[in-house]
Amino acid sequence: MTARGKKISQADIALRADVSISTVSRALGGAQRISPVVRERVRRIAEELGYSERERALPARMPEAEIKTVVYLPMHPVTGGLHPIFQETYDGMVAAAAENGLQLFPKLIPEEDLDLDFVTRQAEAHGTATAFMFYVDPIPEVARFFQENGSLVLVNNVDTKMRFDSVIVDNYAGMKLATQAMLDAGHRRLLFVAGNLRYSPRERMRGFFDAVSECPDANGEQLVIGHDRHETALEYFKRYFGEHESWDWTGMVCGNDLMAIGTMQAARENGLTVPDDFSVIGFDDISWSAMTAPRLDTIRYDRIGMAEEAIRLLRRRIEKPDAPVIKAVQGVTYTAGGSIRRIGSGIAT
Repeated sequence: MTARGKKISQADIALRADVSISTVSRALGGAQRISPVVRERVRRIAEELGYSERERALPARMPEAEIKTVVYLPMHPVTGGLHPIFQETYDGMVAAAAENGLQLFPKLIPEEDLDLDFVTRQAEAHGTATAFMFYVDPIPEVARFFQENGSLVLVNNVDTKMRFDSVIVDNYAGMKLATQAMLDAGHRRLLFVAGNLRYSPRERMRGFFDAVSECPDANGEQLVIGHDRHETALEYFKRYFGEHESWDWTGMVCGNDLMAIGTMQAARENGLTVPDDFSVIGFDDISWSAMTAPRLDTIRYDRIGMAEEAIRLLRRRIEKPDAPVIKAVQGVTYTAGGSIRRIGSGIAT
């Protein structure tokens, strides 16, 4: 009790210690994942304020969830489901959240419906202005809401204005690796296929053209088909192969696996064979890529690691609201399959 008889709460301690209430709860409750310096500061301030032993013992019974967090996930416009990449990343986030005291409230909605009204309704319904946002660029009104009211971490996207923390794959390096795999197999006439020209596809395109420019006798072209979906690539290249008897490129470098798989299906439906008639490489190494015949060559990155890093960034932002913005980048590796034919040998790499 204070001199005026006011009961000391964890909010009072959090204010003095300059940390979040959840940090106070974890520090006093004996949670493992907390800095010893922060733990000691919280306990010292609690003692100075006269936080009672009975009250101090209460946080040891850890709450069901320390941080309530809304997760905004873009809905696939055709199937109404979740993009395989986002599904695998979100699954990793669910597992990591259970270990880090987060309660997730996933919201699968069309991207165009993610407006200020929807966000404020979710914040009120779940009692939190803390969120993860997958892939989507927050519109200005939504960005201001999180800047003024809460914490937001972008997943599989970045904020080029450096307002929000983010975690993303190294798109540039990954596409240089993919293009180099084609070049190493002897291909010199390459086509880069993008669904759209958002940040990630632009970075992948940049990696493609830089790799091509470093090979003196290579030539690269780009094609933007509108959407980075399996269905879009399937329909586009069904028409393309039906209307063309030949083409100028020998290798297709796709902006993601879904477009690569759609292209392979379009080739099959037009009597063509990958990699005999042309070679293909994707990006993402989604689970479907191991099921194609032949197995798709692609670029892999750790989606579980991305989810864990996103949670780490969110906890840091809550505990240190004024900390510098972090853009965390996940590394990549090349996954060999059988969809690239070595020029001159007739053998797929």
